[in-house]
Amino acid sequence: MFERRTMKALLAMVLCLSLLTACAGKKAVSEDAAMSDADLLAQLAGRAWVAEYIDGLPVVDMSHTSMVFSTDGKVKGTGGCNSYSGGYTLENGRISFTPFATTMRSCVPALNDQEMRFFSFLNGKLIVKFKSGLLYLVSEEGKPSIFSELE
Repeated sequence: MFERRTMKALLAMVLCLSLLTACAGKKAVSEDAAMSDADLLAQLAGRAWVAEYIDGLPVVDMSHTSMVFSTDGKVKGTGGCNSYSGGYTLENGRISFTPFATTMRSCVPALNDQEMRFFSFLNGKLIVKFKSGLLYLVSEEGKPSIFSELE
């Protein structure tokens, strides 16, 4: 009797591990697959993206540094203190931004530093990736800014 239960439990564990491995493998393939610019734009546009990390560093809690992309090449949001708007170009999986128009409010030092880091990070061409529902903008040095979708 003991051997029969042990054998059933062992078979159940092997089956569960096989299913988990198969599911994990499928997820990794879809996340790592290269996306076309049209697919990237479909994921970016019409959503509000809020920064979790900027240039590899975590953001100030509740700072709401955000980006909202439109399908016509415009972007707007808040740097954490000041509102901004501008344009972007998406080409070959890389995004670049035009200079931004921003408000000029005075910020507390921590938010001011983060906002300057955010705007500085957005200079240059950034690789656009999606992983586990998060937006990754990655610099040529490999440092990411990571955004979650605001719901």
